[in-house]
Formats: sequence, C-alpha cells, structure tokens
Amino acid sequence: MKKQLLITFILLSACTVGPDYSTPKLFNDEELQKSVGLDDIEKVNAENTFSPYDFGDATLNNFMDEVQEDSPSIKIAILKLKQARENLNITLKNGFPTLDFIGKYTKVNNSKNMGTLLNSNFYEVGLDMNWEIDIFGGTRRKTEASKAQFMAEIYNLKNVNVSLVSEVATIYVNLRNAEQQLKNALENLAIQEEAYDIVLEKYNVALTDEISVSQAKYLLETTKMQIPEYEYQREVYANSLAVILGKLPGEIDDVLYENKKNIVSDVFAFDLAKLYELPISVIRNRPDVKVAEENLVAQNAEIGVALGELYPTFSLSGFLGFESKPWRKLINSDSSASSIIPSITFPIFHWGQLRRNVRIQKLLTEESLENYKNTVLTAVSEVRNAIVAVEKEYQINKSAREAYESMSLVSELNWKKYELGLIDYSQVLESEQNRLSAQTNWVNSNANLYKYLITFYKAIGGRPVNINSDEKIKG
Repeated sequence: MKKQLLITFILLSACTVGPDYSTPKLFNDEELQKSVGLDDIEKVNAENTFSPYDFGDATLNNFMDEVQEDSPSIKIAILKLKQARENLNITLKNGFPTLDFIGKYTKVNNSKNMGTLLNSNFYEVGLDMNWEIDIFGGTRRKTEASKAQFMAEIYNLKNVNVSLVSEVATIYVNLRNAEQQLKNALENLAIQEEAYDIVLEKYNVALTDEISVSQAKYLLETTKMQIPEYEYQREVYANSLAVILGKLPGEIDDVLYENKKNIVSDVFAFDLAKLYELPISVIRNRPDVKVAEENLVAQNAEIGVALGELYPTFSLSGFLGFESKPWRKLINSDSSASSIIPSITFPIFHWGQLRRNVRIQKLLTEESLENYKNTVLTAVSEVRNAIVAVEKEYQINKSAREAYESMSLVSELNWKKYELGLIDYSQVLESEQNRLSAQTNWVNSNANLYKYLITFYKAIGGRPVNINSDEKIKG
C-alpha cells in the first residue's frame, strides 16, 4: 500500500498543467527567403556578414567598442539582465522545502469565560520547515516563465548592443558628412573669392558690367551662408556622439578630430552580392524577434501557473527543537519537541476569479503570439527595405559622381572662356552653381550609402559583436 501511494505521489508530481510551448509555424523558410529575396544558399557562414567595422575607420571602430562598454543604455540592459537572473534564482528555489531557525517566547492569558484557565508562558527554539508540494506543476510553470524572461533579457542586451553600434556609426557618418561639406564649402569659398577679385578687376577696367560683379558677390555670399550651418551640424553630431558614449559634450573632440581621413569623401567598396549571401535564420535569430518569442514562451507558461491555482494545494510543515517554561531548561533532552502538520487547501468561493484569470492568461498569450508574428513581419520588411535601399543608392551614387565630374569640367571650361572674354559671367555662375550642387549631392550620396549599409547591418540583427553576456553579468 505504501509503495502504491509513493508511485501515485511521484506520478502526480510529474504532471504539469497548462500547454507546452512549441515554436509557432507562422512562415516556413521558403516563404521568408522568397519574400526577402535572399539567394537559395544553404551553407552560409553568418559571421561573414557585413558590419560597420568593415568601413576600416579606426576612430569609428574605437567608438563602437567603447559604446559596448560604457554606454548608459548598455549598463541599463545589463542591470535588467542581472535582475532577471536573480529572479530566476529565486523562482528555482520555490519548489523546495524552506528551513528556518526560530526562537520564540509565548505568553498566554485566556479569559475566565473560556472555562478551563490556560495561563502559560514558555520558550521555544528550533527549526521550522515548510514545503508546498508542486503536485500539479504550477511552480514549475512559473520557473519556465522566469527562464524565458531571463533569456528575453539576454536577447534584449544583444538588441541594445546592435542598436547602439548602429546609432554610433550613423551619427559618426552624419558628422563626417557635415565635416566634408564644410571642407568643400571652405575650399569653394577660397575659389569664389579669387573669382570675385577677377570679376572686380575686369569691372574696374570696364571689361565687364556691374551685373557680373553682383552675381559673383551673390555666389560668394551664398557659400559663406552655408559654412555656419555645417559648423553647427558638426557640433550637434559631435555632442550626440559624446552623449551616447556616456561622456560630456566636447570630451571626445580631441580623439574625433585627430583623424584626418574622412570616410564619406570616397565611396565604400562593397560587394552587393554579399547582401544576398545570408542564411534565412537571420530573420528568426534577430535579437528583437528572439525577445518576442521568449516573451511568448513566458506568457504561455503563465497559463499553467493560472491553471495550477485551480487545483488543491498540498503543503507540509513541521517543527523540530526545544520547548520549556523556564528558559534555563530550554536546551535539555526533556525539552525536545517535534511536530508535523500536513495540510490541503482547495479554492471554493474565489474559483470563478481563478477561472477568469486563466482566460486572461490565454488572451495575453494570443496577444504575445500576434506580437511575435508582427515582429517577424517587421524584420522581413526591414531586411528587404535595407537591401533595396543599398542597391538604389549605389545607382544614385554612380550618377551623382558622374554628374559632379561632368559639371566640374563644364565649370572649368566656362571659366577659361570667361577669362578669354568669350562668354559673360552668367554662364559661369550657372555652371558653378550646378557644380556646387552636384558636389553636395555626391557627398550626401556617399554618406547615404554608408548609412544604408548600417541600416542593413541592423536589419539582419548584426553579426557577433564584441560582447560576452556571461562576463557582462558577473557579480
């Protein structure tokens, strides 16, 4: 009989109420691959995918390394991860008995209307044990939910990491773009000041009219007007970069401006074919997609937690120690005492509330499923958009470069014609304005190309970055 009771107890303890989690079959790999437009490549090393480190800018690389160590956003994500780990450690202990040391003094004075008078005081010291037996698995489901929440924070840390690397790289490119535009404006200003002097000399000897002088002055002042704006943009981006790195504005200026190379002055050579050499798993393994899935796992487990509250609760409590009226005889063999109290609790009057809570948890799980689905769809859309953006910007960039080169030649030839007196200054002005516009467009396109590649990097969830979660959450 005792053996049968033991087997029954073990079987009951092995059952777990609530649905087991299984990965939603929302889209198969073929559907995702076709939607994104990736090559049908089965064996691809995901670590070979692009990252902003491939730009080859040492200053940018140092900033991206630094943001992964010192950014307040990273530190907040790490603190959340530590909290989730501690919560998991607490939950893991819930299914085990608790053992507490107690020391107690009791004084009882019952009223006379109680009949037999019980006036007593005594001392008590010993071990108090309590154990809520997880027969139906509600506690195990709670542990399952905590594990999923812990994993969600790990992926959240990776997501924050990729986002910060992307943001640092984007701000850096914007900064270098403003810097290059400022440099071009200053160089053009020097050319236009020289041109203005030439036009003014011709005017002084009656070889040109006042209109040409005014046009040359207009072009000169228009360029001057651009310089403060580019200086302001450079300052704003430098300050933004400092803040995201967890530093005061101006604190990184020495490091920032010691690098004479400007990456947006040239087009980054990138093989477009690599955009398609990706395993479709980059969609499902994006950090934000994994966060959404772990949240779904956790919420699915909460159904089991809610169902467990509908069933009886079995608990066992006991005491082992010493009891004595005089405290001098407390630690004595004659004062030894023990007790064991099994109990069962079954919900009755709040059964309806518990049933409604089960329905709430099921609805929340459906909501989490839809959120997971939406996150996958967003990931697919972002990857596809990023690929198209890079492709189209490459086309724009080629045309922008050729337009600039053509207008530079036209402007140069028109200047020579003007100096020989073959054309008036209005033609020079038009060609020079077109040259400046083409130059600005080309530099902006260079910067856009870098930024779209950064967007692509973020869309695929990054590649393994310089972070070790285990090391980060120590202590």
